Amino acid sequence: MTWLAWRQFRSQAFLAGTATVVVLVALAASRNHIAEVYSGDGTGELTGVYVWLRLLGTVLIGVPAAIGAFWGAPLIATEIERHTDKLVWTQSVTRRRWLATKLAVIAVVCVVAVGLFTAAFTRWATPIDEVGNRIGTANFGQRGIVPISYALFALALGTLLGLVIRRTLPAIAATVVGFIAVRMAFQQLIRPHLVAPIEMSTPTFDQGSLAGWILSTRTVDSAGLTINDFENQIAATCNITRQTPDYETAIATCAHRLGIHDITRLHPASHFWILQYYEFGIFLTIAAALTIATFNILRRSPS
Repeated sequence: MTWLAWRQFRSQAFLAGTATVVVLVALAASRNHIAEVYSGDGTGELTGVYVWLRLLGTVLIGVPAAIGAFWGAPLIATEIERHTDKLVWTQSVTRRRWLATKLAVIAVVCVVAVGLFTAAFTRWATPIDEVGNRIGTANFGQRGIVPISYALFALALGTLLGLVIRRTLPAIAATVVGFIAVRMAFQQLIRPHLVAPIEMSTPTFDQGSLAGWILSTRTVDSAGLTINDFENQIAATCNITRQTPDYETAIATCAHRLGIHDITRLHPASHFWILQYYEFGIFLTIAAALTIATFNILRRSPS
């Protein structure tokens, strides 16, 4: 059964392997240039083809959705749609063993391809991240180990939706929408709370010195009370107008003298890996739950 599953999937696996090798070669060949550009003597600005290589991070975000849509959703839906399920599931191999073998083969290809892709891109982007912010919401899903768990989650989601919807194209569409919805909801509602953020006090108008994922900022007075419309209050207190020379500096100096400052909640760069581990584990758990649900529904399915 394993040999048959591999034989049926080898075209997709070959395509994924070829694309992965091309990406790995491109990233390896350009790694030294990236290090030079973002070194102490570099410009810190990419040009030409290197700009397009950086967009591979965006591609990496979309790869799991594509896996779920084009590998997961058709896995069962296509068999049902073509009525070949009646032949496949009445042979000596049980439907559960059939599904387990198919999923295992595809999952291995997913882990290898996405794992190599994200490992290479994480290493390639290291010089950029050293002067940037890899914990930011966009970069976070392009680095580390979470793309692997996204891919397995998308595969499990697509397989389940294919079984429930029983038609390939609607299942593909539902998988893409469902994957994006879960990813965005997790990013906005759950990830910020996986680890307790830290609070930092910084001078007002000087948030640029903060490195990390900023969750919220409020301006407070010397007693710690939140101030609204603080710029006009500062200007009125210190008799500063738009005609005052070096207006921005005058406002910042007055705010410092009055004890006005910002309280910022953020995840610092040091939280990157702990957030990666938590999110990786959660998406793997969701993928496992979806897979179990798929097996249970398949077992009870009359066809």
